[in-house]
Amino acid sequence: MTVINFYLTRHGETQWNKIGKFQGQLDSPLTDKGYRQADGIAKQLINHNIDLIVSSTLPRAKSTAEICQVTVDCPLNFAPALIERDFGLWQGKAIDEVKSEKNFHAIFQQVNASAPPKGESGLDCAVRFQQALIDIANANAGNSCHQITLPDKAPAKLNDTAIKNILVVSHGDILRCFLALFVEGFSDKQAINSQQKAFDNGCIFQVSYQSKPEKFILTAALDITQPATVIVT
Repeated sequence: MTVINFYLTRHGETQWNKIGKFQGQLDSPLTDKGYRQADGIAKQLINHNIDLIVSSTLPRAKSTAEICQVTVDCPLNFAPALIERDFGLWQGKAIDEVKSEKNFHAIFQQVNASAPPKGESGLDCAVRFQQALIDIANANAGNSCHQITLPDKAPAKLNDTAIKNILVVSHGDILRCFLALFVEGFSDKQAINSQQKAFDNGCIFQVSYQSKPEKFILTAALDITQPATVIVT
């Protein structure tokens, strides 16, 4: 059996995050706070033996991943399937501006087949993210289900189980949808940091992926507003 520990994180704060605009698949640069949050992600994970970073191709995620790479010192790859949910005609608009839109609550706070105008449903983006993680796991497990050779390290084994640690840098809403729909042991309270912000920039969720039987299990949530503190076990 192959077990991969995914560390799923949201990029650092951006200019549009700061002023409350929907970004979706558009982009804006990291703020100074965003750069500090990216550094905070790296410092949280420096002792977690990260073997690989895989990032969304959107610039805010790439910038966050590149900062993390300097600290954790491992290869960095990019995956277009990890980009944020497509918010369609809401992208570029203020969040307060679209709160009165039909089905806003169902679209932005639940996970279902509802979608913003000309956008992507929570269900579809969660499925996209799930498949991206499975593809990453398969690519890094090679042809063996019993041993993964980690770069410059001895193989990590637990009985007949191979373990590899992969940091995935992605986005807030696609993480929300995936965790809610596909991850065992997840509840909304585990997404709230010490500052009472849900799915905040820099949030980290450790999720174990098992290939046989195929499933994702929440192992921990790490809070960069409380350095090196595990808030869910």
